[in-house]
Amino acid sequence: MPSLTPAPAHPFTHEQLAAIDEFTPYSTDRALAAASTLRSRGFSPEDSSAILTQAKLRTQGADKFGDKAHSMLLTEAGYEQATRAAVAKGHAQRFKDAGITSVADLGCGIGADSLAFTAAGLAITAVELDPATAAFTAHNLAHYPNSQVLVGNVENINVQTLTTANGQAIQALWLDPARREVEGGATTSRLFDPEAFSPPLSLIEKLAATGMPMGVKMGPGLPHEHIPANCEAEWVSHGGSVVEVVLWFNALARKRVRRAASLLSKNPQEPELLEDITSALDSPESTGTHQYEPTIGELATYLAEPDGAVVRSHLVSDLAHKLGAHLIDERIAYLTTDTLEPTALAQYFEVRQILPLHEKALKRWVKENGITALTVKKRGVDIVPEQLRAKLLAGAKKKKGQARKEATLILTRLGQGLDSQRLAIWAEPVQVPLTKGGR
Repeated sequence: MPSLTPAPAHPFTHEQLAAIDEFTPYSTDRALAAASTLRSRGFSPEDSSAILTQAKLRTQGADKFGDKAHSMLLTEAGYEQATRAAVAKGHAQRFKDAGITSVADLGCGIGADSLAFTAAGLAITAVELDPATAAFTAHNLAHYPNSQVLVGNVENINVQTLTTANGQAIQALWLDPARREVEGGATTSRLFDPEAFSPPLSLIEKLAATGMPMGVKMGPGLPHEHIPANCEAEWVSHGGSVVEVVLWFNALARKRVRRAASLLSKNPQEPELLEDITSALDSPESTGTHQYEPTIGELATYLAEPDGAVVRSHLVSDLAHKLGAHLIDERIAYLTTDTLEPTALAQYFEVRQILPLHEKALKRWVKENGITALTVKKRGVDIVPEQLRAKLLAGAKKKKGQARKEATLILTRLGQGLDSQRLAIWAEPVQVPLTKGGR
């Protein structure tokens, strides 16, 4: 079995690292002048480009890694696929809560999760297939003595023999399989077949069968039929965006939780769980069994739009039960209710008017109400919101002295086939103060 080798040294000299620091934050307006400055100091065109690329990636990386980005070495593919800092800290906390003290990060990329793990006090052995990426990761983890970065193919590793830098047996695994093709350090096409991931889903299941605690980060669009039977699947939404589904195995899986949707606040650095919802059952779409049977009813005073994590986890009916709401249609993920139960799991809208979903009628509505800014949402209709908004607002210019008037249109349909009805709902967002923890 091929052995693991220590990560090589990164290619940057002290002078080049200092130059990267100097030109961070990066600005496209000053890029040409920066390149000229570097050339005047004797840096080659290739080295100048590499320096400015790092400065640019560090500047972009601040959104994900905060101040840590200013000392990191990054690749374009690594930055795009890296876990956000707040989300990675949530991963680390799951390991800590389970009493785990060491983790092997298999397929670590540039080390975003490894950074969170080591910062939380976990001993980390990070493994990366690409030597150049591993060299950057070793730089990123250099200030943590409880970490080591190795080069090797995770598909050829005997996890039972993995140890920490101090020679202690690794207690748990973390994997973030590559789900995109990478060429020249940049990501290209997305992979959809789990067996095309690196490592493939079949190997992940074999690793889980060892009984070792394990977390596996997947894309949030992973079909439910590909989710192994012996894990908890947790869809995570951060600041309103569904960023991942994590498959938690063995000691890391919560008891009696098969599916979960967890909502984190928009804070980019610190994880704050606003609210979650769980189910002990497999997806009703694959089993035909609901924990709470969906109820369908007429449009009421309020419309509730579930967070994407709730939709992805197929927990819309569960959320309806929790809120005392019902669905407007069995196949449409909008809820409706006459009461406002505090929740972070959905955005409420007050229904003002139901309009026909016809462009002429909606243009007339825009004109009659003096609307100058429009948010368009949709589910269940084949309409591009951006295109419709542009058409409806064409010519609807704000007159001098006129206040900006915003409105929200929710486009959807009710029923199927010949009984299907398309409609546009004029609705206003409603903010409902949360109780602590969103519960």
